[in-house]
Amino acid sequence: MNLLPKNHKEFRQKEYWDDFFKKRGKKAFEWYGEYGELCGILHKYTKPADNMLVVGCGNSTLSSDFYDVGYRNIRSIDISDVAIRQMSEQNRHRPELVFEKMDLLNMAYEDSSYNVVLDKGTLDALMTDETAEVVSKIDTMFSEISRVVRIGGRYVCVSLLQPHILTYVVSWFTSAGWPIRIIRCQEVDQTKSPEDRIFPVFVIICTKFKKMPNMKPVLEIAMSSDGQLTRLETADGLIESVRGCQQFCALRAGLEKDGGEGGQEEASLDLSAPGEENPKYSLFLTDRDKTKNSNLKFAAFIVPQGREVEWMFSTRDGRRQLAESASCQRLVVVHLQRDHTFSTLQDIQDQLSGYVMELAPSNLPPNTQVPFLSVGQEAVGSRVERCRGQSGMSGEYVVEDVDVGGDLYRRLIFLARPNLTQSEVALKVIKGKNKKMKKVIDTLNLASTYHSLMIGSLGLYLAKPMTVLVVGLGGGALPTYIHSTFPLSNTHVVELDPAIVRVATDQFGFKPDDRLTVSTQDGIEYIKDLSQSGQMSKRFSVIMLDVDSKDLSSGMSCPPQPFVQNSFLRTLALCLEDEGMLVLNLVCRDSLLRQQLVKTLKEIWTAVIGYKLEEEVNEILYCSNTNKLKSVKDDECKDAMSQAFKLVNEHVRKARKNKQEFLDVEDCMKRLTISKSS
Repeated sequence: MNLLPKNHKEFRQKEYWDDFFKKRGKKAFEWYGEYGELCGILHKYTKPADNMLVVGCGNSTLSSDFYDVGYRNIRSIDISDVAIRQMSEQNRHRPELVFEKMDLLNMAYEDSSYNVVLDKGTLDALMTDETAEVVSKIDTMFSEISRVVRIGGRYVCVSLLQPHILTYVVSWFTSAGWPIRIIRCQEVDQTKSPEDRIFPVFVIICTKFKKMPNMKPVLEIAMSSDGQLTRLETADGLIESVRGCQQFCALRAGLEKDGGEGGQEEASLDLSAPGEENPKYSLFLTDRDKTKNSNLKFAAFIVPQGREVEWMFSTRDGRRQLAESASCQRLVVVHLQRDHTFSTLQDIQDQLSGYVMELAPSNLPPNTQVPFLSVGQEAVGSRVERCRGQSGMSGEYVVEDVDVGGDLYRRLIFLARPNLTQSEVALKVIKGKNKKMKKVIDTLNLASTYHSLMIGSLGLYLAKPMTVLVVGLGGGALPTYIHSTFPLSNTHVVELDPAIVRVATDQFGFKPDDRLTVSTQDGIEYIKDLSQSGQMSKRFSVIMLDVDSKDLSSGMSCPPQPFVQNSFLRTLALCLEDEGMLVLNLVCRDSLLRQQLVKTLKEIWTAVIGYKLEEEVNEILYCSNTNKLKSVKDDECKDAMSQAFKLVNEHVRKARKNKQEFLDVEDCMKRLTISKSS
């Protein structure tokens, strides 16, 4: 199956073309390639016996090049007296080659005179913008070409296809009932320096058919002169494919221009199956610092299905570390996207190799075999969709079972952020009543490390019954584990989205009862109502905030900004017992935002203790006024948290009859950071 680069909507088309018009200067014609680069395509759509008309010939040698390989019925026209006299003089020794002054917009030829009208750059020169005057001129041009071309004949145009030209060509000829085929001429690229290969050259072949009522347009594209033709269903699909190719070439040339220096913005590219809205592959390019020695100049890394959400593969910093681990100068990290089927690594390699090679450094030796790497023996991995639904608040979501190196998980993914796990539970395989094996929720184990760290706070409250408030349900793994493992706990969950409550119940084993309750409402409103209700006897031992932000532009994606405002946090503090604790799951990539948050927290709580997960985006903040953490040195504060974690370990070991440590206390102590109010 052929693949097409997918156009990203944010691609800066105006800057792309402004750069071209600055760079091309007086050498405009060279950008379109010479006969030697174009002939591989042009000869497929012309024959020596064809009656051929070359429009806007200027001083191009294209007509004489065709003549010299056996084409004899060629007439070339231009509106310039100077160009026609010059070309006639230069081609006196080619007596059958005719050059004639004529206006392309008002040709004197009879109807159906030509098999082929050939245009190299003339359309681009005439259609300078989208003003009514220019569009009217191009409409006349196409009408004249249509008039002089025979049924079954072709208009063959070499163009760079600026967006307004591309849109008009596709619209005009599909409306006229002509099939359209667009072929990228990669051979032209090879004559340019790598950083100048930013503007791909296309050959458009429009074939004149009699217009039939209700005829479905025939729209095709190929990414190279010898590449597979792909048929597209809609004109918009054809336009997007061309623009995707232009973006791909801009990306590739930009890599060479920047020199692959460390610190550049990470480049990415989506590849789609024809007619598919969702990409099949996403490619991320990571370059190491050139000053470092690398064992590999270039490689591609295939991320198995289900592992694309891991820090190493889902973040720029993670991919940089992956390139460091592989000691690779330029690494292409490939995500296998959902909604598609993948059989073997070899099939993936066959589909991607052409695009991957175009992203290789320009100094790579010819005929280099680029290695495709992956994770151990996992091959393409396994990802099975269980259900899909729509949330009015978070958009489309999917629940899927994945196999990660033999470990099974069930995940909730919001498709607005497809490489981020919203919620996750461990699975195990057991034998059912009918002796068939089936997957069930593994209630003995937590899949998320940050959930384990949040539960570590409960060690301070094990001496008596505790009340826990969890704001943000997700799949319900966190409150379910607390409920089942700590029998003296009473847990209440607040979740804004009713769709998520249904998913947690139907897919993730969340089962409310008299000790595990849930209310569907806004967490901020719940806290405010509780603080104003006069029911302070219902204050909580621990409040856990595990809420993500729907604002993808924010530097803090968890929790949302309203949850970290000073006024709300003070209200929340009123809902805690005097010795209670706020446990906050923080995902913040903006150091200034984090600094401001910690400052705010220290104004309300005497101790703010942080734990940043290694190779994760999450950080857990423990905030409390408990005497166990108050007015003690940092080491003593760490010791108090260490003791709490040890008590949780002992409790879990007894409750679960599990010898494995729930928390790595020694590692936790190394990573805890202490902030005290002044």
